[in-house]
Amino acid sequence: MPNILSIETSSACCSVCIKTDQLETQLYENVAPNTHGEIIFEFIEMALKESEINKEDLDYIAFGSGPGSFTGLRVGCSVVQGLGYGLKVPVIPISSLRITAQQAIEKFNSKKIVVINDAHMEELYVGEYKCSKNIAVNLKPDYFIHKDRINELINSFPEDFIFIGNAINLIEKNLQKKIIHNFTPKANFCFKIADYLILNKKFIPAEEVTINYISGENQWKRA
Repeated sequence: MPNILSIETSSACCSVCIKTDQLETQLYENVAPNTHGEIIFEFIEMALKESEINKEDLDYIAFGSGPGSFTGLRVGCSVVQGLGYGLKVPVIPISSLRITAQQAIEKFNSKKIVVINDAHMEELYVGEYKCSKNIAVNLKPDYFIHKDRINELINSFPEDFIFIGNAINLIEKNLQKKIIHNFTPKANFCFKIADYLILNKKFIPAEEVTINYISGENQWKRA
């Protein structure tokens, strides 16, 4: 099994974790907006020490590429670019919405998931996923909508979907839907997706790493 460093900085929570063929380190995390740049290198060093490997032993770097906090993503992207380029290690970008959906699969055995996160400026990021062989797989590309359309969006899904994310509080209470509150993407939920992407050779050189911006309001209505 490869040695994978995982980094997630797309929300107020900054988290780091390492998986080797011997172990998976504890999740090093801190919830404090605008401090990611101050703590992320400390977290990486702590995870390396716990895993008993050197940074030169890393085979891949996985990271939450967004969408999310612009400041947090800039920190994560810069760190990944610098480490990946310096170590000549390939990078595995993963949608932060997909990482959140993976958490629902691993923690709650969810099968169909809609992630709804606050994009600010009166808009919401939305990701639709299903569980396939214990991996979160996109039902369609991630997109965004205006906040005033959230209940219309929710009502368009069958009852077997659950809804998670940091904008779930906007859903009207009288809508009879399965809702999980207080979910943010964490680095330790990247690994199963990363292993799948490695198997399918979905990784890139560090110099090609970019932040995952979502542009344009995609069509989401059911046929």
